[in-house]
Amino acid sequence: MSNRKQLIQVSNIFNTLLEATEHFHQLIKQKELNQSIYIFSSIVDGFTAVGSMDTLFNQADWNEQKQKAERYLLEIAESMEKGHFIKVSEILQFSLLPLFRKINKGIELELGGQIQDKTYSIGIFSSYKNPREIYPKERIEALVRESKKQNTELLFFSKNDVDFANKTVAADFYNNGNWERVIKPFPDVINNVGSVKQAHTEKKLRRFIPFTSFFVGNKLSLPKRIVQHRKFIELLVPFRVCSDEEKIYDFLEKNDKVVFKYLLSNRGENIYFITKKNNRFILLDHKKERILSNEAFEQWIKSVILKEKDSYIIQKYIHTRTKNNEPYHIRAHVQKDGEGKWVLTHIYPRVGNKKSNLSNVATEGRVENLHDFMVHEYGEITGSKYEQDILRLSIEVAQHLDKLYDLALDELGIDFAIDENGKYWMHEANNGPQTAYHEEKRAVNTIAYAKYIAKNGIFHTNYSQKMKAGFFQSRTSSLPIADLNKNRTIGILMEKILNDNLTVEIVHAAQRSNFNSYFFTPTDIDYEEMVIRGYFYEDEGLVPKQVQFPDVIFDRLKLRGVENANWVYEELEEIPFTNVWSPHNYKRLNLYAILKSDNSINQYLSFYQEVNRTRDIFQFLEKYSRVILRENKAGFPLYISRLLDGKYLFTNSKPQQLYNEIQLLNKLKELIDEGKYIVQMDDRLTDNNEVSYTINLHIIKDATANWKSSSIYLERETDMLEEMFEDNIDIIIKTIEDMYSLDASSILSDVRDISEKVARKLDSQFRNISELNITFGIRSNSELCILEVDPSGPNKIYHAIELAENIMLLADNATS
Repeated sequence: MSNRKQLIQVSNIFNTLLEATEHFHQLIKQKELNQSIYIFSSIVDGFTAVGSMDTLFNQADWNEQKQKAERYLLEIAESMEKGHFIKVSEILQFSLLPLFRKINKGIELELGGQIQDKTYSIGIFSSYKNPREIYPKERIEALVRESKKQNTELLFFSKNDVDFANKTVAADFYNNGNWERVIKPFPDVINNVGSVKQAHTEKKLRRFIPFTSFFVGNKLSLPKRIVQHRKFIELLVPFRVCSDEEKIYDFLEKNDKVVFKYLLSNRGENIYFITKKNNRFILLDHKKERILSNEAFEQWIKSVILKEKDSYIIQKYIHTRTKNNEPYHIRAHVQKDGEGKWVLTHIYPRVGNKKSNLSNVATEGRVENLHDFMVHEYGEITGSKYEQDILRLSIEVAQHLDKLYDLALDELGIDFAIDENGKYWMHEANNGPQTAYHEEKRAVNTIAYAKYIAKNGIFHTNYSQKMKAGFFQSRTSSLPIADLNKNRTIGILMEKILNDNLTVEIVHAAQRSNFNSYFFTPTDIDYEEMVIRGYFYEDEGLVPKQVQFPDVIFDRLKLRGVENANWVYEELEEIPFTNVWSPHNYKRLNLYAILKSDNSINQYLSFYQEVNRTRDIFQFLEKYSRVILRENKAGFPLYISRLLDGKYLFTNSKPQQLYNEIQLLNKLKELIDEGKYIVQMDDRLTDNNEVSYTINLHIIKDATANWKSSSIYLERETDMLEEMFEDNIDIIIKTIEDMYSLDASSILSDVRDISEKVARKLDSQFRNISELNITFGIRSNSELCILEVDPSGPNKIYHAIELAENIMLLADNATS
């Protein structure tokens, strides 16, 4: 890198340092200790980065300035430890900030004004689709026209258009009245379309190219952040997330009139107004009004609001209507301009139909001029005051939210309203506002701010938020960088770092297969820098080091498909996994139906049916005496036995419990309310002590797509707390022959044959299966029965060596 480029980089860092230090000064004045600590850490990191470029500066001046800055930073750290906020503020105001400004001015003088003359290229980017397919025609045309006015080039592209090897993009480029497909070097800056899901390609691009913003989430994300930091909390309409019926009814007890809002909707969609009157509920959906009884309302809550857990919020209804009884709110669209400062792009009242509670333009609403609207509704004096307050709040709220997101926001749409008591409310804030009525105004700031980001090389991150969440931060870590001695690396994703038998055997198998290996958890990943805190096996212990993303992953976490864990797999989506089965997306009933369709397998399946009501379970108990209750999704089995005295023996992960019929009925109702179950005949032969045995076979698909046995063990089940297993084949054979008076070798041979049939059948339906744990019982007629088929593998690993070897074969196949 040339000295000039390095000097520009230093200038960029100092611009960011100045902004961060000024923000830090404000936090100190407000005695916001927690936020202060995070941003102070960022300031120290930034100055340390500059300190590594000593050769760029006049040594005499720089050495003196550097020593002063380091002394001031140390004094600030010591004063913060003692809680001396006034002292910290003095150092900032009279020492550190003036010094930073002096250094920055010197750099700018040395650089001159030459960097202003460059024609910048701006990437208009979306991870999953070309923005030309997402943006309205009017927005694209406005951006193109403004781009020409501001002497920039726009390149429209998605993740599939990126060539990291050559650092180029295949993009749509508007030239002389026509769209062309061109190959261009990486753009100077990227204006990114907000997306809930950030692709691996986008994360990688962020390491090379500055982006204009981060996506801040759904309707809930910004309000939650405001609640957490308290400032402007008085503007928020009281709300709760609809996670269960109890929270909803509790909120309704305190608020007779509420609004349900779908978190991922826009344009006024999926919004419901509820008014509670005695034992009735009035539901208004746009202009359609219905009156619901308690029972009907309860059913509506379950079928609409709780259909997807945590997908709706419930808000207190705030009466904000015009003199003509029309619902309204004021939309303020704010953006950062060509100097990185927040400006008001456009502000206007949105007025809805009086028959509706919605003030959205998409629902027969209209827009008006703010000043005229305020004067008409509130009079000249009061209306002008309200107008000035809303204009002021628009900028102040944007500045505050920007600080909460590490200064990484570029535009916001903020909805305000004023109730009948003159109180201001903020209904919503999002970073993807609709701009159908002012695309030209929006384009001016969009292009100007992108140029500002490019010119100053500002790389935004959500660094402090990751720190707060406990994620690994590589740029502040003192961990050594791993010295990898092999070409390929396998990472083992775990819930927590375990130094168990499988860990040890994976390490040995990896060495034999010419793989580096390390272990990590979801919080060990620095997703922005694509660096992992990996645990390496050394001297019989696990030692943490910094390491790049692996070439292949073995998943011991096995939470793919679980709502709260999906983000982990989305972050790592472009890395091959040796095992990708999602036990939480595929249901037992689906698997059993597939096996039942094969006559060669169906004969071994125990009778089962879906549980729709408790009567289904009692009918099975009357017919078979012993049943197994399993959740339709992944989970542990429950065993129920009908005893001669009319009692029932109930066994799960706790000790056995005796229930009478009423007690069992209540227990089963509780279970069925929480999830879907299937009931299955438990037709295993038991010994004189009513002890059942199961034969468990772990079968694995190898690198050649053939199925082979990995381990087999015999398990004895009593009260589920005293499970005993045996994996010695000779003892297994003797136990089977002693208990059942059968040819054990023949039984085990059948177990292997049936398991291969099951594996091939499921593999033909689901190509992402790499292992199965199949549980067999022996019926009273000496025939085998299939009790369980689990494509996520066994809960316990009894043959770690064989499993580790096969993992390496699959890893080899995935990376070849």
